[in-house]
Amino acid sequence: MTKTGVAIVLSILLLPFLFHPVNRARAEVSKGPTTPTVELVRTLHEGSNFKPYPDQKSWESRANYLRQQTQISAGLWPMPERTPLNAVIHGKIDREDYTIEKVYFESHPGFYVTGNLYRPKNRTGPFPAVLSPHGHWTNGRLYEAPDKEFQKQLAGGWEKTMEGASYPMQARCAHLAKLGCIVFFYDMIGFADSDSEKFPHKNSFLDMESNIHGLNIFGQQTWNSIRALDFLESLSDVDKSRLAITGASGGATQTVAMMAIDPRLIAAAPVNMISAGEHQGGCVCENNPLLRVGTDNVELAATFAPKPFIAPSATGDWTNHFPEQGFPELQSTYALFKTKDYVESFHQDAPHNYNQNSREAVYNFFNKHLKLGHAGVLKEKHFTPVKPADLSVWNADHPRPKNAIDQKGLLEYWKQITEKQMAGLVPENAQGVEKAQAILRPALMHMLAGLPDAPVAIGKVTYLALDNKGDIVNQWLTLTLPNGTHVEANCFHTKDLADPLGSKNGVIVMVETSLTHDNWNTQWQLAKSTGKTVIVPSLYGVANPVTRITPANPKKPEVNLPIEFYACYNPSGVARQISNLITLIKSADLKNITLISTAESHDSAIVALLTRALISDRIHSSMVNWSATKPGLPKSELDLNYLPLIERYGIWPLASIGGNSPLKLYSSTDAIEKSDWLIASFKFAGAEKNLQFISNTNSNDAMKLLIGK
Repeated sequence: MTKTGVAIVLSILLLPFLFHPVNRARAEVSKGPTTPTVELVRTLHEGSNFKPYPDQKSWESRANYLRQQTQISAGLWPMPERTPLNAVIHGKIDREDYTIEKVYFESHPGFYVTGNLYRPKNRTGPFPAVLSPHGHWTNGRLYEAPDKEFQKQLAGGWEKTMEGASYPMQARCAHLAKLGCIVFFYDMIGFADSDSEKFPHKNSFLDMESNIHGLNIFGQQTWNSIRALDFLESLSDVDKSRLAITGASGGATQTVAMMAIDPRLIAAAPVNMISAGEHQGGCVCENNPLLRVGTDNVELAATFAPKPFIAPSATGDWTNHFPEQGFPELQSTYALFKTKDYVESFHQDAPHNYNQNSREAVYNFFNKHLKLGHAGVLKEKHFTPVKPADLSVWNADHPRPKNAIDQKGLLEYWKQITEKQMAGLVPENAQGVEKAQAILRPALMHMLAGLPDAPVAIGKVTYLALDNKGDIVNQWLTLTLPNGTHVEANCFHTKDLADPLGSKNGVIVMVETSLTHDNWNTQWQLAKSTGKTVIVPSLYGVANPVTRITPANPKKPEVNLPIEFYACYNPSGVARQISNLITLIKSADLKNITLISTAESHDSAIVALLTRALISDRIHSSMVNWSATKPGLPKSELDLNYLPLIERYGIWPLASIGGNSPLKLYSSTDAIEKSDWLIASFKFAGAEKNLQFISNTNSNDAMKLLIGK
């Protein structure tokens, strides 16, 4: 059964639970028999049921979409300016066949990335380089196994040496260096030498202001990884044509992210992370908004095809079933490129790990694909570990720099550079419009979780008479789609219309996301004065109660309760409302539409403007209350007015992609701001007269303008 089918069945089974408003109270209005909404919420414990694509061309299109999704989700679309790294390398530690150095550099001005640089000794470069992010082991890069864990690893046969059992993080870096690789082993935010006081790992950028500006810990760690590759490329002894990455657990999440978005990598080894369904990542650094909407770690890893990667897994964690569920899909994807043998699986009976068995599998894989030149099967040898304190980057000679910023400072910097970035995209000619739209249209589609792109079939329309005033009737419209889903609306029109939706006069679609009235005076008046059908769609969460249910426990609905990482796996409220509206318009085949939003609520204006942007070919004209376009700060990702990244790009840049059909923006004050984005969009389309900014006009006056009085 599909998720849609589940939702329909649940709406019947769970009627006693369904009459709870979501997030904010709605006043009673004269509406039809609305169907309560049951939302089947996806969580981090469900995959996306990825199935291989039938041919290389269709997969490459999907893979490019997912690369965009990952980059946009991280707030890195377009990429920020690469400011000087100001890298410092110091404190060399000498070993027999490799060296270890201490490194810090600025990924953003004042934000420091710290780590250790392992280099081969007694060899001639240039050398391949391996980026090595760590997972959520205690103290990260400076991990030292407790005695109990140390004994457990040796007793289980997962580690063969005392030093490997004690210092598995150091072991992989040391042995990769012994094999002829330069390795940069760097800190995730809040671990080891990264500032855990200013940037606690699980408590950074959790506020909604950071969220809607696109600043999150996943994105910042990914940016650190990109800059870490920049750092490696800056070293004279690095072979830029042989760059790879490996990490385990949360470090594997970073590995998969980099596999998706950084084309410089030629090989990878995400260890003990990829699962088709059981677990997609349990930390805030792995679950930012939009990242896995409609996808999962298996499919994201598949975007690396046809480049080689190995994915070790184990019986003792969520990767237990990877060889049967996930790996075959990866093989099928690689087979499209005739490189099926470029993706490998190594499975062992062990707990969650990057133990010696996994490390040796990776060494042999990298030996082949990075062309290290070693013969036979590679095994770890003894090495001399370094006390964690002696690997620390900061000391008396190299204290943490005084210009190191905190979360507030980084957010302010982020807002400045992204505002500057967007200002630099304001079109100055027709080519500039195309350039801006190449950034904004993909951003908007991903912000809306791809919902508006879903194919929509013509639906079956039924009407239920509600009431009438003279020659105008108010009917409840239900549009049933072939898949059994439906959208609903109030429909006002003259009695003599046999087909209200096909009126030659056109239709007026009113966007209302905050119904606060108890009558329909405006709608009656518009239908009577214009002769047009007036449609008020019933949008997600506005008048219909919503019950959210997680698949793990479908008999216990979660109503108005926080759902962890909701926006990482599920479309936002605004995205669903826009999808409702576009589905209604397409399925009813509405044309010659006048789209209006007179409400004072921010999300009404956003829904109207972004709908106009996406289906401009169907919109004849639009009128929107400018006063309602000022952003509101949602309380959580579950709020109906939440839209990821809305302040990263801004409403006016996003609205500017909506063609050049007439648009009236009115305000009840004289303080209306004339958007440079809209002005440029209309100007370079030769349609300046179609854009009007109207001040000192309230909603009643706006309605008079609409009907020509």
